[in-house]
Order: sequence, then C-alpha cells, then structure tokens
Amino acid sequence: MTAVDTIGAGDSFMSAVLATVLGDDADPGALGPAALERLGGRAAPAAAITVQREGAQPPRTGRTAHRQ
Repeated sequence: MTAVDTIGAGDSFMSAVLATVLGDDADPGALGPAALERLGGRAAPAAAITVQREGAQPPRTGRTAHRQ
C-alpha cells in the first residue's frame, strides 16, 4: 500500500468506530478487549483505504468488509 494523501484518515477511522459501536448496539462504556480489537479491525482498514486516495474520499461500509 502506498499512502497518497492522509486527509480524512482520522475521520474515516472514527466513522468506522462509531458505525461499529452503533451497529452492534454496544455500550461504549462497557467495551472490553475483544470489542476494542473488533473496532480496530474495522476502523484501520477504513483509514488505510482513505490514505490511498487523493483528497478526503472515505470508503463505503461494504468496501472494508473483506479486509477484516
């Protein structure tokens, strides 16, 4: 992977975290190690895809599913 532009990487990461927490109906105050690992496993690929593109172009949810 080659990083092209880091704009939007943090936004993509946090969006994936929030989408995972909301989609799992998890209590953010009660996240244990396994849940945090799952969050990172979904958020990191979203950020990785974003940095491969020029400008802030975050991936869609389905685009990151195969990278988990």
